[in-house]
Amino acid sequence: MIFSTERIRKAKKFLTETLNKNFWAFLFFLFLSAGFWLFLTLEDIYEVEIAVPVSLRNVPENVVLTTEPPRQIKIRVRDHGGILLRYRYGRTLGKITIDYNEYASNAGHVALPTAALASQIANKLQAGTTIVGYSPDTLEYFYNFGLHKTVPVRINGTISADSLYCITDIKTQPSAVKVYAAREVLDTIKAAYTTPLNLKNLSERTTVSVPLAPIRGAKTVPASVKTTVSVDQMTEKSLPVRIEHINFPAGKTLKTFPGIVNVVFQVGLRQYRDITADKFAIVVSYDELTDLRPSNRLRLNLKTQPDGISHVRIVPDEVEFLIEDDEY
Repeated sequence: MIFSTERIRKAKKFLTETLNKNFWAFLFFLFLSAGFWLFLTLEDIYEVEIAVPVSLRNVPENVVLTTEPPRQIKIRVRDHGGILLRYRYGRTLGKITIDYNEYASNAGHVALPTAALASQIANKLQAGTTIVGYSPDTLEYFYNFGLHKTVPVRINGTISADSLYCITDIKTQPSAVKVYAAREVLDTIKAAYTTPLNLKNLSERTTVSVPLAPIRGAKTVPASVKTTVSVDQMTEKSLPVRIEHINFPAGKTLKTFPGIVNVVFQVGLRQYRDITADKFAIVVSYDELTDLRPSNRLRLNLKTQPDGISHVRIVPDEVEFLIEDDEY
């Protein structure tokens, strides 16, 4: 059956008009349903948290706030969804203001119930809105009049070098900080510790800025330090060290086979030339040998060794010995 061009055109026009009508009808009922659903939803009762700023005013210039009050509190309220939307995205509730002079004391510590301060914004809530809770439940701050002490900075954390490197130095800048607090708090503070620092597998000199761990009721100045970790590439070195003996009775002497052993260790390239044999000591006492008899083998141990070396071993670590009488 052959359709004429005119019939095809009319059929397309009919389908297009029909689809357009159905499409707009669909949109109409979709928006109507969405509006009805939204209306019912907003009429339901919900709970939400609202953040309210907090500010402390009228602080004298000679007062140091060692721990400031929180910058905001969270108020949990209950009401219809529509009202809560206005609180969250529209209407502002202002802020809570604490007047320093109203609560000033010699104690240097102020703790205020949040519920009492929240009355400043309660009158801005709708009549049907109920306050369910506060976080935190107490607003507190510490202050003093410049009393402080200087304490050293201590690193808290894990610092390690790559397997082919060693750590040669760890420094903080500054190495000491001022801590402001009440007398009874200062008496308990011996050092300022960094927040946990995790530096692993270092292969080059590394500098990082690290905040100091907060101390309740105290303020550190500065609040952070720069930590610099210096590393050096490791190499192996071997030095001949003579076996020495002490506390031998008169007329007796010690002979070991061999009398000189090698001390093998790893050291950074920058220290390589500084580590010499005289910085090591292998010492054997007479009492130690008498406890070994009738065996004539002795396991060697280092009595002294320099700092900055690792993986130290003695080759050989066991020798034969003989106690001889001196000939006169």
